[in-house]
Amino acid sequence: MERKLDEALAVLIASTRRVRRKLSLLQIAEWLEVARRELGGLQAVAERIGLSEEMLRQFGSVRNLSPGVKKLVAQRRIDSVDVAHRLTKLAVGEQLPVARALVRGQLNSDDVRAIVSLRRSAPTLSLQRIIQRVKDSENIREYLAYFAVPPDARDKGLLRARLGAVVGDRNIRSLTIRGALGTVALSAEGRGRLAQAAKDSGLTKRALVNQIAGWGVQKPCQRDRR
Repeated sequence: MERKLDEALAVLIASTRRVRRKLSLLQIAEWLEVARRELGGLQAVAERIGLSEEMLRQFGSVRNLSPGVKKLVAQRRIDSVDVAHRLTKLAVGEQLPVARALVRGQLNSDDVRAIVSLRRSAPTLSLQRIIQRVKDSENIREYLAYFAVPPDARDKGLLRARLGAVVGDRNIRSLTIRGALGTVALSAEGRGRLAQAAKDSGLTKRALVNQIAGWGVQKPCQRDRR
């Protein structure tokens, strides 16, 4: 078993630090599972190969993809660990349609990130509408931020004033509230101001918008930082 562990660690060292890898992400994930079982956990593996536990967790998450997406990963038509990891955050039934659009060139990695973010904010919206919203925001060169609106904070005028104080009112292209879902479209300058304000506050852009919407301070999550 020691020989198997040594082989797994050697594969991981060679495969997780190079842009050009000989193995697919799925193969790397399987070798990672071998090492994890032998050493008792990801932290132990991370210490042995000198890579962060969080990075290893992203590689390992590939095993949670739906069968159809795993096939695309095995074929190396999807070969970005960041993209593969983000796809795991979608429901199993939504992973393959997004992955297929990605390999066809209809979506890019930024689109996948935006789709995952919007899906969190709008759990009842159809996948088709989510993809369309993401593509629409790209076509008109706007940044769309989606957020859940607290029941007691649906004053559109007040919300616009609070957003304007951060990004500048002229940078707010539109603001809509439909039930519990809010959408704000910002100009490129508005996005830049939002990003800077989020950085200064130690928050992600998403967390800052939610705070402005009335949810209070949310701790930043490193994996979602944009």
